Amino acid sequence: MSNVRFGAEAWNARFSGEEYAYGKEPNEWVRLRVQAGDGKALVPADGEGRNAVHIASLGYETHVFDLSDVGKEKCRKLAGERGVEVHYEVDDLATRIFEKGFYDLIAFSWFHVPWDIFIEHYPRMIESLKSGGEFICEGYHTTQLGMTSGGPKSLELLWDLDEVLEVIGDVFKIEYAKVESVELDESDLHRGIANVVRLHLVKI
Repeated sequence: MSNVRFGAEAWNARFSGEEYAYGKEPNEWVRLRVQAGDGKALVPADGEGRNAVHIASLGYETHVFDLSDVGKEKCRKLAGERGVEVHYEVDDLATRIFEKGFYDLIAFSWFHVPWDIFIEHYPRMIESLKSGGEFICEGYHTTQLGMTSGGPKSLELLWDLDEVLEVIGDVFKIEYAKVESVELDESDLHRGIANVVRLHLVKI
């Protein structure tokens, strides 16, 4: 698609194997925090669909956008295995059109983008969340740089909690917002002690 930014080729390559690059089970923070519901959920940048399929199994009408058409096909297969439906569009945060007040939940893990894109486009995505809707996510902290348990190798892509909340926090009530050291076991790509930002926010 013409509105998909450079980077899709790299993700397609990562997802091209028979195995699932990050496994088939959801991110642990997403699993712990997302409760059963029947509203609409957005799971951005979900790759092969592990978080989205889990959230769909909890009763949500679940939507994904991601750069990877290979990921879309892997998500379709996983959803079929688990007996759920996921609506998956190959699309880009920077050019995607968001309908205001549409989703009851936005949940994801590891959606790292350059900071200028974060500042401009994360708030646009958050506008698609209803008042009272939940925003649940996990990202790698700036102190993750140099560690071997996964994450971007550029400081520009990593999260500082205060900076993230400065950009998006004024429209939320904070349920949980901390930097933590956790042990990841998602795949060989995300395994070991990691420094992460964990957020659970509720839209005002």
